[in-house]
Amino acid sequence: MQIPVLVGILSTLLSSDDLVRAEDLAKKYEISPRSVYRYIAMLSEGGIPIESVVGRNGGWRIVESYKLKATYFTPEEYERLIFSLQSSTLQDDVTKQATLKLTGLNRVHQSATVLKSEQFIVDSGDSVLGELLNTVSECIAQRKLCQIEYHSKDGVDSVRVIEPYCLILKDGAWYVYSFCRLRKGFRYFKLSRIVKLDVGDKFSGRAYDGVDSSVIKTDVLRNKEMCEVILSVDNTALSACEEWLGVNSVAKLGGAHIAKAELPYDEMLINRILSLGDGVRVEKPVRLRQAVIDRCRQIIEINRD
Repeated sequence: MQIPVLVGILSTLLSSDDLVRAEDLAKKYEISPRSVYRYIAMLSEGGIPIESVVGRNGGWRIVESYKLKATYFTPEEYERLIFSLQSSTLQDDVTKQATLKLTGLNRVHQSATVLKSEQFIVDSGDSVLGELLNTVSECIAQRKLCQIEYHSKDGVDSVRVIEPYCLILKDGAWYVYSFCRLRKGFRYFKLSRIVKLDVGDKFSGRAYDGVDSSVIKTDVLRNKEMCEVILSVDNTALSACEEWLGVNSVAKLGGAHIAKAELPYDEMLINRILSLGDGVRVEKPVRLRQAVIDRCRQIIEINRD
């Protein structure tokens, strides 16, 4: 389930005076009609009075007497929803509008991007990263400074004192959005590049406008070329591919599955495709397919007797 889509569908129903068709919702949020029905069922189960009209010109609408109150969600639920929206890789206009509307409804909400430790449990094969993630989330909740030893992607080591404000999951990697006292500005730090972290004293916090998706893309994917990737996927790699790209990026076409996504073209992409083994074929771009072939040849040469 994608929370931005769920909140977006709710917003569309609330703002529409006419019936909203499944086809229109599917096109607007780039999901299948079947997924639309699933989201509508979730809203109904959550207590939203949705009226369904069957037939050729049928659709859904929320009963006229209904108003969504600010108390519909608890403060903790608001934090979880808004954090999920801001952490989503789907940072488009719909996500931004949904975030603003949720923040506006929550009049008592003070720190939308704070992830409290009691809301977050990490069960990871990487115990070091899992422990680090939990420690950072605790520091965010308790407003505590972090002194970190950071190893940048350029190979530069530095010691920073940071004020952590929120955690971000971007392209399968965790980042902490913080105010860096060394650079005197807000920065993104990749958790897997933090060599050591010591918890410091409490800090008072400072105002910021939230996380701008365009800034995240600039900082996290800096100088990386984006490309459209199309893969043919068989059943042996289907589950892993859905976990990687998301179920909405994989569609069944005839007797096969096709995965389509906009991804940074780099060594990590080649390695990720190789990790799927013989369960995928690169259809596009051709140069990516050739890069995978060349890498396989290199592996064979290295491992020859």
